[in-house]
Amino acid sequence: MIAYSEQQFCNGLSITLRSITSQNNGSEVALRILIECDEHREERRLILSMDQYLEQKPTKGELTEEAFEALEAAAELCRAIRAGEHLLAYGGNTVQMLMQKLIRRGFSRAVAMQAAEELQRMGVINERRDMERELEKCLHKLWGAKRINAQMWARGFGVDAMAELPSLLESIDFVPRCAALIRKHYGEVPADGDEQRRMIAWLARYGYSLQEIRAAMRQIQTT
Repeated sequence: MIAYSEQQFCNGLSITLRSITSQNNGSEVALRILIECDEHREERRLILSMDQYLEQKPTKGELTEEAFEALEAAAELCRAIRAGEHLLAYGGNTVQMLMQKLIRRGFSRAVAMQAAEELQRMGVINERRDMERELEKCLHKLWGAKRINAQMWARGFGVDAMAELPSLLESIDFVPRCAALIRKHYGEVPADGDEQRRMIAWLARYGYSLQEIRAAMRQIQTT
């Protein structure tokens, strides 16, 4: 049953689609729906995308409760997609990140995921492109491959995008990058054994393997 308020449910329901109006240069359709039950009258205004409208094909006149609920669900998804587009205007998001942001804005998990996946299908979310941008930021920070990989998972990139990460990393020589990081913070390889071990542990946290660290140390010591 459809609720008129949080407390009252109606029987003998009458639902009428009163008007259909195009808006936003034809990209959306506004539906004005009257719900009546006994002496109660309530008007709802639902906004659908043009694609949703063409899929649902509602016509003016009486609606079944099932048809109304389908229109309500479509309108909620349209609202979530518009909210997602607004968020993406401020910067790239993965599907998972956008879904979490939409949930925090009050959308259900199912609607948030559906909206994020639809925006990905539309090309508004491009995880490969966003991963390449994130990779550039990581490389600028002189991070190693392990930390870059962890960062990509933390950013919420999907399985398909993560499967492409090894190919993006394979052309990168991390040894000179590790050497650059040593020079930046230490100037040269510490002679003291304890200090050298602390440096190695610190470089490991930056995502470098022990093999890369040893090779970088040799590179510095021989130049």
